[in-house]
Amino acid sequence: MTSSLPGARSGSVAPSTAELYRSLSDLAYAVASARTHARLRAQSGVPIDRASLALLRVLAAAPAPYRMGDLADALLVQASHVTRQTRTLEEEGLVTTVKEPGDDHRVRRIGITENGRDLVARAEATGQLWLADALHDFTPDQLHAAAAVIKRVTDVYRDE
Repeated sequence: MTSSLPGARSGSVAPSTAELYRSLSDLAYAVASARTHARLRAQSGVPIDRASLALLRVLAAAPAPYRMGDLADALLVQASHVTRQTRTLEEEGLVTTVKEPGDDHRVRRIGITENGRDLVARAEATGQLWLADALHDFTPDQLHAAAAVIKRVTDVYRDE
């Protein structure tokens, strides 16, 4: 099987690569599912939808507020989607928006509030407990290797 995808290496795909692709696809679907998010909401007390939680996670990890367009790029969505979500999250006290310094007052930056950080921390703690339970018999070296593989794959998809 040769690949005709831009940027892909020519040649066949190893069965182990195909297996990893299926496993990562299954994982992405399971983690992002409505049922998983409903369980997360119930156990962590996080009252927001999946897309809003994803936005807050990006902001919580950022060293400074994001420009709206950059936040949309980080989330792999359209800027208009981020603008709508931001309005709702600002009304809920989870984010703040500020005008960009300078002459162009249309440019805005979005940052996370302490309430938003607390919400993300609760969701993350719940998810980490689930993962720890699922992976309790793996060694730290195995977990580091798995994390490195997942990060590398994620970076490739984000760069496309």
